[in-house]
Amino acid sequence: MIPGLTDLVHSGRQAERFLGTADVANFFRQPYGPGWALVGDAGYHKDPHTAQGITDAFRDAELLTQAIDEGFSGRRPPEEALADYEQRRNAAVWPMYELTCRLASLEVSPTEWQLFSALRENQVDTDRFFGTIAGTVPIPDFFAPENLRRILQAAGNPAATRVA
Repeated sequence: MIPGLTDLVHSGRQAERFLGTADVANFFRQPYGPGWALVGDAGYHKDPHTAQGITDAFRDAELLTQAIDEGFSGRRPPEEALADYEQRRNAAVWPMYELTCRLASLEVSPTEWQLFSALRENQVDTDRFFGTIAGTVPIPDFFAPENLRRILQAAGNPAATRVA
């Protein structure tokens, strides 16, 4: 599709050694304690593969602000409000955490191979897949068995009936 690109790539020279990241730890921390609280990557970390760090930090800051307001205003005990912050944070991030860990592992299931193959000729659902990473399409909705079946069937994949 791009004349000369192959020759250009093959004629290139490596100027510096490649640097990468391997074995990135993925974890959750309790995000609060007496006199302190954590948001974003400080409170939990996932591989940077999906580039969600700043988005997570903004969301967590909003959730934490609500919890602090509830605690300082006396509407709720501070410990209860902060525990609720942790639960809300975990619920909000869990689908992206799982997807990020799965994609970053580079271990693709047979169903995912079939999905990616089906997406090649399906721009609408390719956009929706990338919307899961951008946070505009709910991950559970996209990866719901009925949606995966629909995508595979549209691509004429006979395995569509076996999606669970």
